Order: sequence, then structure tokens, then C-alpha cells
Amino acid sequence: MAFTRVPLAARRGARRFAGVAATTVVSGLLATACSSNLAGSAAGAPPVITASPTAPASGYDGLTRLPLSAYGTSEQDDDLLFRTRKALVVRCMKSRGDKTYSGQNMIRVAAKSSEESEAVRPVGAWGYIGRATAKSRGFHTAVALPSGAGGGSGYSQKDFNACSAEADKQLPGLANTDGWKLVRTLFDRSFQQTGTDRRVVTARKRWSACMTAAGHPAQDPEELAAGPWNTDRPTANEIAAATAAESCTGSSRLAAVYFAVLTGYQRQLISANSTALTAYQKQVAESTSRAARLLAGSSGS
Repeated sequence: MAFTRVPLAARRGARRFAGVAATTVVSGLLATACSSNLAGSAAGAPPVITASPTAPASGYDGLTRLPLSAYGTSEQDDDLLFRTRKALVVRCMKSRGDKTYSGQNMIRVAAKSSEESEAVRPVGAWGYIGRATAKSRGFHTAVALPSGAGGGSGYSQKDFNACSAEADKQLPGLANTDGWKLVRTLFDRSFQQTGTDRRVVTARKRWSACMTAAGHPAQDPEELAAGPWNTDRPTANEIAAATAAESCTGSSRLAAVYFAVLTGYQRQLISANSTALTAYQKQVAESTSRAARLLAGSSGS
């Protein structure tokens, strides 16, 4: 899970993977579960933060550096797992007579630069971080898929389905395992705790007051980003609103406070669930080691 080492998105915080055809992954986005019955409680006093916390460079950067992002797969792990699965499917397809199949419907989309990373998750409950994205894209920040993504022809869909199932057997996915569910549950809980923390609530009020003064009244950063911005291209008003949101995020210190508080709650949750999380780390390591062996074998065959 690359938000991840995020399993990385957030319910009111981050999204994770988008699917196209069989396998399309947008790295750096985190999905969280709503269930909370797997995680041990971390009851206690709100976490202490420094007097002057520092905001991350971007929403993406803030999410990927969270304590819970260390549990799960890294972006490098995700890339390895994807390449291995694709190699297994391609080899299987060719063995079934689909000689021209090259994995054309299996696509992984990832940020290739710091600018693209900034645009992956520029807005969340923490506010809007990323002036370049605000000025150029407004809130139109969806990751564009490559031309022809999910397409491709000249192969049997029946064979592809069978080969996908075979790849699943050789390299079982981590999704929906107990550890995977736990990490998402803990992310979800940490976002909930952070959203109601008095320090974050106060910072959000400062942000809202700043936005009103700037001529773009808004109570919540995510509600502002949600629209309505349904034009093909960002309008001048949208660019102005996004730019104001970026400026107000800085002056209100919303992002700085939000990520500092979120980090504190996640550390508490990790402490309360350390045994299960350590076991999941071991499972991830075993999965990536198996993927490396399978990829080497597939390349050599």
C-alpha cells in the first residue's frame, strides 16, 4: 500500500487505488475502512504536539510520512507486486495461445515528479497544500490515465480471467487480510479522532474565517474542493478559490496542526496494536520476497 507505505487516502483525508480494466494503480492514495471492531483502543489524553508544528510540503507528502504508513507496502513494494503479477499473467496468456498479449490492459499510474505528487492529494481535511497545483489546476486534480488505458484487443478475455485467477494463487494479494483491514481501520480511527480534536477544530475555524475574508466563504476544505466545479477546465473563480484555500491553509496553520495531531493519534494506535501490526509487516515482507522470486523466475523463463 503505497499512500502507503500507506495502505495511503483518507476518509476525509485520502484515497488510494483506482482500477482500470484488470489492474490500474494510482500510487500514493490511501483508502480507509469504516469498521473499527478490529483495533485495540487507544484511550487516553489527546497527544501532545509541539508549539510550532511544521506543515508538510503537500498533502501527499504528509500522508506518506504518517506513522501508520510504515505498515503495509511502500511504493517500491507496490511496483514490484504489480510488475510480478503482470509478468505472471503475460506468461500464462502466451501459454494459452494469446501470443500477442503483452499486458496492455494492465496499467499502473504513478506520480513521476514532485509536481505530480503534489497534485495527487492536494486537498483534504487538513486544507489545501500546493500553490502550483492551486494556480494551475484549481480543484481539477484527478490523475489522468494514459491514452488507451484499459483497452487492448487481440486476446481472449476468458483466458485473461483464468490467468488472473492463476496469478492470484501464485501471489495472493494482501487486500482484505486481517492486517490490511487493521491498518485501514486504524487510519480511519485516527482521522476521526483528529477531526474532532479541539486544536484542529480551532485551526479549521481560523481557516474558514480567512476564506470568508478572501471572498470565498467555506466551512470545510473538502466541501469547498468538492464543488460545484463541474466544468471541463478550471474557471477563474475556481482558481481564485483554490489559491485562497492554499493561502488560508498556511496562515491558519491548519495543515501543520492537523498532521501533528494526526501523527500523535496514530502513534497511540500503533502502541495499542503493536503485535498485530508487527505480524502484518512480516506478512508484507514475505509477500514481496515471494514476488521477487516469481518475477525472477518469470523473466528467466
